Amino acid sequence: MIREVAYPKLLRYFEEISAIPRASGHEEGIAEYLVAFAQEKGLSYVRDEWNNVLISAPATKGREGISPVLLQGHSDMVCEKNEGVAHDFSKDPLSLYEEDGWIRARGTTLGADNGVAVAVMLAILDGEAHPPLECLFTTSEEVGLDGAIAFDYRRISARRMINMDGADDTGIIVGSSGGARSDLTLLGKRTNAPKPCVRLALKGLMGGHSGEDIHRGRANANCLLGQLLAAIAKEQKLLIASIDGGSKDNAIPREATAVFFVEDTAAAKAALDAVWQSVRKTLCEDDHAAELSLSPSDGVSACFDDEMSEKLVRLLATVPNGVFAWEPTLPGLVQFSRNLGVVRTEGDRVILTFASRSAKESQLEASLAELEGYAIRLGGEIRHHGRYPGWEVAEHSELQSHYAEVFRRLFRKELRIESIHAGLECGVIKQAIPEMDLLSCGPVIENLHSPDERLHKASFERFFLLITEVLKNIK
Repeated sequence: MIREVAYPKLLRYFEEISAIPRASGHEEGIAEYLVAFAQEKGLSYVRDEWNNVLISAPATKGREGISPVLLQGHSDMVCEKNEGVAHDFSKDPLSLYEEDGWIRARGTTLGADNGVAVAVMLAILDGEAHPPLECLFTTSEEVGLDGAIAFDYRRISARRMINMDGADDTGIIVGSSGGARSDLTLLGKRTNAPKPCVRLALKGLMGGHSGEDIHRGRANANCLLGQLLAAIAKEQKLLIASIDGGSKDNAIPREATAVFFVEDTAAAKAALDAVWQSVRKTLCEDDHAAELSLSPSDGVSACFDDEMSEKLVRLLATVPNGVFAWEPTLPGLVQFSRNLGVVRTEGDRVILTFASRSAKESQLEASLAELEGYAIRLGGEIRHHGRYPGWEVAEHSELQSHYAEVFRRLFRKELRIESIHAGLECGVIKQAIPEMDLLSCGPVIENLHSPDERLHKASFERFFLLITEVLKNIK
């Protein structure tokens, strides 16, 4: 049970949407709920084939004649649950409760990312003062910004926008990176394995988000595995049977394994021990739990030939990975990076999946071109997909200045302003409407995308107060 709150209707809407299944790609229920809300309130709305919903409201009394404002957030949520939790995200409501001032869901993700935006928009439309308002609820954000990319922005008249997909009420986001995925596929010939193979396993690295954590110096398991294999290949012939590492292109891989043949296993272990002692000294503190093991691997009948094995080891050991450039205007912010997130062996193929990030299109193009060069030199194939635009920091923003002024008046402190090295729907919308003046914000949410996700209740209330004051006083 959630105890008394400052804004009952805000909590009521959050509870109502939490009872509606809304996994990415399955937003029919929440779209129907939003349409029913608009109909009940007598507001105009549009629902498109992607289940994006746009609700428009005229200005409240005293706010007429002011330029419209667009509020925006996504209606889908990440659906994760703890092992053993009997919850069906296709039909079961979330079970909300309060613990030490935090709102949580029992055993599952909370969906505060981005249910807070949905609840705030509905609560504002339900009686708060505002200028002409457009509220855009997009879909499938968590799986590639798909709804935002598909929406027809000719329907939008506003030229200033507040995105509410942030997770800290002490600041705003004023820029984000664009990105693209690349699958580099190498096709090789298989030969019979001369004798039993060995399995090299690397695990225990910290990993993390490939955008938000790429600057922390954490090792990439796929690239580190390549360096270890290269140390063995210097001493003797090595034939790869399989290489697999990582599970998501947007995550720094924590584990990687290789199954391979060598003539002299003892010599291979000696080479590994030597290089591992050296490598461990270079690992950051976050990776202190890293472990390496070499063990027999039975039942392997075929390996890639000399040519393919050499290509794989060289590519993994040498392909540039990590931070490439820093943002000169915002110290400490990564501007340009790349992450080798996934390596998987499928029969005669090995597929390497990279995620490139930058707010600058020219840098993204440079990364994709470099990967194309690797594919050409190695006789492989490359496929780019999942591209989304960045959002460059504006030199001046009246909306950001107004938001900061209201924040200062309410809370007697300065607003923190930052750009992030991760994708936001703001980049998509800014590309569609270049003249849009925008910012991103939100209440305090922790452990997003995990069953430990939690929303700070007092922050949620402060954030609602802040947004309503911004709209009441905007010119």
